[in-house]
Amino acid sequence: MTGHRHLNRFEQVSFALIAWFVLCSSAARGAKIYVSPDGNDKWSGQLPATKADRTDGPFRTLKRASATTGPGDTCFIRGGIYHQTLRPAQSGKPGQPITFRNYENERAVISGADRVTGWKRGDAGVYTAGVSWDLKDGNQVFADGRMLIQARWPDISGTLMKPVRARAQSGTANTLTDPKLTGADGAWKGALLWCAGGSEWICWSARVTAYNAKTHTLTFDRKQTNRWYQPRKGNPYVLMGVRKALDSGGEWWMDGKNGKLHLRPPGGKTPAALGLGVKHRFDAIDLSARSHIQIIGLHFHAAGIRTDKASSDIVLRGLRGSYVAHSYEKDISGKSGVLIHGRRIDVSDCEFAFSSGSVVDMRGSDNRLVNCYIHNGNYGAKWRGTLAAAGQRHVIAYNTIRHSGRDLVNIHGLTESLIEYNDLSDAGWLTSDLGMIYGHNTDFGNTEIRYNLVHDNHAPACNMGIYFDHLSHNVIVHHNAVWNVRRDPIRINNPSYNNLVYHNTCWNTGPITTFDHSRRNDLFGTRYHNNILSAPIRLPKHVSVTHNLVAKAPALVDPAGRNFALKGNSKARNTALVIEGMVSADIGALEFEKKPWKAGHDFSRSAPPVSVLNRPKIGYMNLVRNACFELPTLEGWTKTGARKAQLTPGNGWGNNFGSGKAHATGTSKLELRLGPGADGIEQTVNGLHPKTRYTLSAWLRVSDKNESISLGVRGFGGKEVSTSTSSAAWVRKIVTFETGPTARSVTITLKKTSSGPGRAWCDNVALPLAQIHIRQGVPEQVDP
Repeated sequence: MTGHRHLNRFEQVSFALIAWFVLCSSAARGAKIYVSPDGNDKWSGQLPATKADRTDGPFRTLKRASATTGPGDTCFIRGGIYHQTLRPAQSGKPGQPITFRNYENERAVISGADRVTGWKRGDAGVYTAGVSWDLKDGNQVFADGRMLIQARWPDISGTLMKPVRARAQSGTANTLTDPKLTGADGAWKGALLWCAGGSEWICWSARVTAYNAKTHTLTFDRKQTNRWYQPRKGNPYVLMGVRKALDSGGEWWMDGKNGKLHLRPPGGKTPAALGLGVKHRFDAIDLSARSHIQIIGLHFHAAGIRTDKASSDIVLRGLRGSYVAHSYEKDISGKSGVLIHGRRIDVSDCEFAFSSGSVVDMRGSDNRLVNCYIHNGNYGAKWRGTLAAAGQRHVIAYNTIRHSGRDLVNIHGLTESLIEYNDLSDAGWLTSDLGMIYGHNTDFGNTEIRYNLVHDNHAPACNMGIYFDHLSHNVIVHHNAVWNVRRDPIRINNPSYNNLVYHNTCWNTGPITTFDHSRRNDLFGTRYHNNILSAPIRLPKHVSVTHNLVAKAPALVDPAGRNFALKGNSKARNTALVIEGMVSADIGALEFEKKPWKAGHDFSRSAPPVSVLNRPKIGYMNLVRNACFELPTLEGWTKTGARKAQLTPGNGWGNNFGSGKAHATGTSKLELRLGPGADGIEQTVNGLHPKTRYTLSAWLRVSDKNESISLGVRGFGGKEVSTSTSSAAWVRKIVTFETGPTARSVTITLKKTSSGPGRAWCDNVALPLAQIHIRQGVPEQVDP
């Protein structure tokens, strides 16, 4: 990737982050505070161990230690288990972070679960104990740190990702029938039905309200009125959470009304031999509304990490967390787990695992997730992946992310970010239609997805590699290896605009296609160049598709062994289309006889790898910032005229998700509105090439025929050019221009040119190069 000569905003943010972390690591040494399970909160907390006469030593609780630890101080946490929440009493200061870390190499574990005692043996080997708390759908029981299974039918076997499930014979919006169900009338009333109904996109949950023993039919609440979700023949399901299902070793049932936990111990053991714990807290570490904090080398279990939009300048390094969030009833992604929701939060060298929703949920801005191992997420098979990322200017690099019930990495709402050198595998264990990386309805703001390994989608039906659903714009996908995906390796559903797919190697995959419920077939500005593919590209004719090698055996060294380097006789050698920012002359993700890039985490590294976010400069990318008005502000634009420009709700996918009348385009969450009166916005775009043709386009409409809106350009070394419309329906307007001999910038104008009381709207603005610079002997191609 080619950077600018002067630091742009992206580079400034990235280098500021690096400088801040260096500053933190070299901060002046402050006080040392110690805490230990053997300590005493009445002691000074200034000694790592208890004095022989037991008159002084470390604190006992994290709360007491946190109250004493201030800016520049370090709290050392001795080995042991802390059934508490680590909550800093205050924030640190710039250059004086507050640090909490393990002492030397000791294993300090913060647990969200508490021990339960007083077990009494009942009939048929079921033990009962009193529990004074009830987290309802968030309840979990652990034996020696491993999660036991809530009472269910069919009984658990296999793993969380591959459980045995029953299969429906038929169903309706609120019923499910299965002849294999047993029990008298009402036997399953109150059970939680966990079902991959209809098209098996997700596993939804509902409560059983009645059971008819004669017809073997369950009736449930939360009617599935959409046919895509209604139970049908063959849909997998599980019933859980009722006393009737407590019939197998390792299962438990919580009687919240009476405060009783019922357990069938695994392996015929007694509760006393199992180290039993019951989840009591959702957060092991709470950093909400805190800044300048470092958490290093700690373990946590049965709870997660919380930050919020008021959290900033935080370092999480070398952490190990398991069973971070849980609920089969609802999607807890973004509410519980490892929540990275603030600004300038750096997460590195960590392992996080096991959540019914997202293990890690990243939002906010300028956050980093580097050299981490994240696995076994979304075993509840809801909408969000093992990693869910939204927000601005994030770096997600050198991670290994594995195992998900549905998508592996969700990027809905992610913009201006970088995803690189990640090893992403094993998605789709519990549902049928998904992508390993999945995003939709998003202006990705030239987010780059590059140098990733994307492989092994296990979904039985529609499984894909990198999948952009409807209304996905301005994303750049290059130099990835995608394999063992039966459907599209890189799929873009339409309408979606200005997406670039370059230099990827796709092996043992299906063809590349597109889909839209309303059959608009609009992938304007989308390009597939220099890719190695197992099957053909089948896209509308207006999509630019050239210089791709389609072959079942494309002469790769050892693709089955993950070596996608080119053999000497490969037709991919020296045949690539020349594209700005792409230096390889070879088609595919790896160059011939060049050292291959490596992806995934490596905890043996002495320091996390450096991954710097630059604003990309790649041929045919959309040069407009905030092009779809989704940031959700007018950032990047300047108001003109009446200065009444504002953002208003968009029309979503522009067809009510396939069930309504189709608009010509979709406008995602927001769109620009101008007026009343003469009104407008403009943006100056830099980094253009002199004597080069560009195409400016946008979707426009007005409230009535008496109003008009124009799209234009000026300041490019030629006479101002514009086009306008008075259409009340969405229409795409296009302006083509050529820059002057010395011009390197242009100003885009959007104007409501009429002075009437009506309104004008705009969305999906684009400014890419207008032509392809082709190798010799191949004619130039021009966009429509």
